Amino acid sequence: MFLIFIIVILMFAVFYVIISRFGVSSSDIDVSDTSTVNYIPKKFLSNNEYNFLTKFVDLENELQVNIVPQVNLASVIQKVSDSRFNTELFRNIDFGIFNADYSKLLLLIELNDASHNDYHRKKRDIKVHDICNKAGIKLITFYTKYSNEKEYVKSRIVKELDLQNNND
Repeated sequence: MFLIFIIVILMFAVFYVIISRFGVSSSDIDVSDTSTVNYIPKKFLSNNEYNFLTKFVDLENELQVNIVPQVNLASVIQKVSDSRFNTELFRNIDFGIFNADYSKLLLLIELNDASHNDYHRKKRDIKVHDICNKAGIKLITFYTKYSNEKEYVKSRIVKELDLQNNND
């Protein structure tokens, strides 16, 4: 019986060390029973995002670039800090344009609809622009309240890519 008690104590000690070492708190661990929760697939792109993408997707062939939807900042930006946490980088940007072999991010594109008028969303957008600016990554924004005709969208993107190429 004493041996079982010691083993249980050791297991709790190991668990505590793992949690404290890797920064996991009990609030980060979801122990809920997923058998009572339903999960369903959702659309990868919103209707606005899909319609917007169709306006400039042909730039992939024209400019020999790759357009990637739903780019997570943590995938393209590394935080240089003593802090272990990168939660501010866990934000998705609507589109990223990469060079042909994906070795360089050329441009990020945000498509803002009415939801971006919300106070918290505005704060998020300011934070994202600040992070991209500090990382030296160009981020441009289009607004769904405007027509964003195909030629306008393409010319603005090409202009931003040309400006960046001239600055390199």
